[in-house]
This record gives sequence, structure tokens and C-alpha cells, in this order.
Amino acid sequence: MKRAAAPLVGACVLCALALAAVPWRGDVLSRPRTPFDRSAARPVAPGFALLRDAAPLIPDGASVVARTKPSDPIQETYFHRFAVALLPGRRVLPTALYASPVPSRIWADAEYLVLIGPKPSRPPGRLLLQTAEGSLWRRGPE
Repeated sequence: MKRAAAPLVGACVLCALALAAVPWRGDVLSRPRTPFDRSAARPVAPGFALLRDAAPLIPDGASVVARTKPSDPIQETYFHRFAVALLPGRRVLPTALYASPVPSRIWADAEYLVLIGPKPSRPPGRLLLQTAEGSLWRRGPE
């Protein structure tokens, strides 16, 4: 019994240290919505979630652009990359590359607009999806 006491106390101390290092927030025991929710890249989580939720509503072969409101070329670079990964079979057009805006003529004719941020005051098309993260719009003639 005395032989097991020292390792048992040591194990308890190590467990206590490990538990003390856990960032105890309200959501620590729940499943994260995106791979970015508990990382240093947390600001891109809403765009990732919106693109994931919009994917079933955008048909194969359609052109799509992901924008932020207000426009942020750094974020839009990330969301373009996410859209390429999350929307296979669609033509994903960039609004920014390497944190630099691209000319609007490159993406202005996209059939679908994924808008990360608040709903615009003037609708850019027909609303297909509205979430807390943003919205999905069908633009142009159908």
C-alpha cells in the first residue's frame, strides 16, 4: 500500500496541473462548430461556417464569390481559399488574393454571392440563406 501511495499522489498532482491548464469556458465541453472555433484563427470561423452551410444550395458548375461586409481583403483572401475547398465543382472567383483586392470585373458576374457580415440594406439578389454569420444570394437572371 505504501509503495502505491507515492505514484498515486504524483498522478493526482499531474492530473490537477493538466486540468488547471484547460481554458475553462462555457463551450469547452461542447463540440466546436468549425475547426477554427478554438484556435488563434477564430475570426475566420463565421465565414467558414457560412460557406459550409451554403454549399448544398449552390449547384455544381455555378460561379460564386465570397465577400465580407465591410470589405476586408485579408479576410476575403481566406474566404476565397475556404470556398475553393468547401465548394468543389463550382467556379470560385476571388475578390482578393494575397490580401490585395482584385478588380471587380473579375468577380462582378458571379451567379452566387456569399456575404459574410450583416445583411446589406440593398439586396444584391434573391436571398437563399440567412444565418448569424451572413447570407447567401442568387444574383442575376435565373
